[in-house]
Amino acid sequence: AQVGVVVEVRAAVGELGRIAPAHDSASGWVKGEVAGVPSGLMADTAREVFRPEHDLPRESMLFVYNKDPAHVDTWRDGLWAAVRILARHYNVQYLNVHDVVVAEQPQINYHIQPNTFKFILGWGAFGSPTDYFLVYIHTVLNDTHPKALCIGGNAVPPHRNVSKVYSLLFFETEWYRETISFHPLIRQAFGINTNIYHEIPGPRPPDKDFLYDVLMVGHFLPWKRHYMLLQKEGRRLAVGEIYQEYEISSEIVESLKAGGVEVTNMLPPRELADLYRRSRLVYFPMAIMGGGERAVLEARACGARVEVAEDNYKLQELQHLSPIPDHNVYAQKLLAGIRDMLDLFGTGNVTTRPPMPTNETVVEQRIRELIRNTCRPGEYCPYVVRHSP
Repeated sequence: AQVGVVVEVRAAVGELGRIAPAHDSASGWVKGEVAGVPSGLMADTAREVFRPEHDLPRESMLFVYNKDPAHVDTWRDGLWAAVRILARHYNVQYLNVHDVVVAEQPQINYHIQPNTFKFILGWGAFGSPTDYFLVYIHTVLNDTHPKALCIGGNAVPPHRNVSKVYSLLFFETEWYRETISFHPLIRQAFGINTNIYHEIPGPRPPDKDFLYDVLMVGHFLPWKRHYMLLQKEGRRLAVGEIYQEYEISSEIVESLKAGGVEVTNMLPPRELADLYRRSRLVYFPMAIMGGGERAVLEARACGARVEVAEDNYKLQELQHLSPIPDHNVYAQKLLAGIRDMLDLFGTGNVTTRPPMPTNETVVEQRIRELIRNTCRPGEYCPYVVRHSP
């Protein structure tokens, strides 16, 4: 069983990768992410730390997600960037529940004191560790915090407690709206991290500078339909997560290699963005239940020519979506939905968080914010920010 108590800590849990030198960690230049591609991420981080919003008292929220710890350090998608913007408005605490094995239906002893958080925001598919954790603490442990879920994936709600547990559901694309239309409060929110996925100024590379004729991005699973990549001509590359625990994943990889396709595991974001820019065509043959929404928009934002399967009308719509929503749009939609949820609870203007210490200087507040953004998710920050005498 998992045992823990969420408590208020002055140096809060952060979201950026590993405890490294503050500048390197906050800028994302860690764990092999350097790709030589100009990015707005470093400048964005520096600006973010010193934004005046971080000098103001903020109430706390809990962000629950399930992410393989091996991939947390390179998590830089639109949701990651949007939650950083939410941190301008709320003191964000992070909780990774990746170790919850849903198939084992574990007992969870994770008690949160009432009013510790303004609300709880989760990210994950229905049936995921995030969903299991939030349903459990709500229905078994009687947790009363308002809860919202950013739905990842295409799974149909597997339980009858959806409207009881979640006061708000966020969905990514209009294609999914009907699936959750039974819920009284649903909002569309989606976007990509344009600090990483963007075009480089100037013309597209000449033909001789393209690295690949066809690039495909998607985990090596049956619904991605990698076999359709074999029908394409030229130098081809398939990028995605290779699941060692699934035999079918290895079989897909071997069939691609036998057909002359180059294969690599998932790449850090900047390297992937560079590949989008340096590929003649980015191909998305996956079935309609096979995901690909974010990757289509990321490739388009990098200026790539995109082709999707003719029978996948969900991705067909995204192929022509304009403008491409970025992480700022994503964050604003999340904030608007959260305000609507809190208004329903009558807690929109009720504070649950004490004000910042009056003897803490602006510089100390900003240093504390930088520390918060350089600690590994799920760990308490080892640094202590002391008040001036």
